[in-house]
Amino acid sequence: MGQFQDYFTYIQSHMDSPERLNPPYWQLNRLELRVLQQKLIEWIESLTGSHQKKIIALCEDTGLVNQNIQRLYSRFHWIRIDAAYHVGAMRSGEAVPRLLQLLHTKKLDPTHFIIARSISKCARNLDDVRNMLLLLVKHRKSNCYLVVDIMKETELDCTPLLLECLRSTDKDLIKIALIGWTAPLTAEIADLVYRQIVSEDREVRIQAVKLLFKYDPVVAAEVIESLMKANDTEVCQDAEIVEMYTVNKKNRYVHAV
Repeated sequence: MGQFQDYFTYIQSHMDSPERLNPPYWQLNRLELRVLQQKLIEWIESLTGSHQKKIIALCEDTGLVNQNIQRLYSRFHWIRIDAAYHVGAMRSGEAVPRLLQLLHTKKLDPTHFIIARSISKCARNLDDVRNMLLLLVKHRKSNCYLVVDIMKETELDCTPLLLECLRSTDKDLIKIALIGWTAPLTAEIADLVYRQIVSEDREVRIQAVKLLFKYDPVVAAEVIESLMKANDTEVCQDAEIVEMYTVNKKNRYVHAV
């Protein structure tokens, strides 16, 4: 493995070079390919910007990306899932169509989310993320917090997609939008959020109030008080909302004094 040590030193010393990194100069056996793949993925996960892109390009030039794309078509489920994880780690946009196909055709199980996370990492545009999101939601068994966490893997700005979700009539998409929203709450968005206070879905109402507390605690507190009068115990007895309301009430008292 001494050759690898020299090669890894070469990579580190040429990270700021404008040229693409050269693949190893010797023919790699199967074990060496695994070692190289593991090391390059470690770098991809720890680096950002141009340095990360340089390692991603090296994964393509060494044939690792193509090798794993081919494995996505294996007749063995565990090989396809392993390949899905690795093309995701290597941010291969080329793999997205096959990953979406796998997500569409397989039954829901824990490996579903491995594929979805890889799609998010590899997404070429918001259409890729949107398609992944809709495939997850169709099962009606997905954890909305987990879906939001998966969406965070993409480098794309998902705000337009979350706005689509917030404007939809699908309760799961609305929940995902409320949980995942991080952009400023404009008057238009605040109005959309406020409308969810009267939703028939308990979780939608809870998430709407929580989001309002993040951006306008005074308005959110007024909403809580109106819900108390309406005897909406499902929202008013939520532990996190109770804490938010209590903190806000104390702050208002301090400022009043």
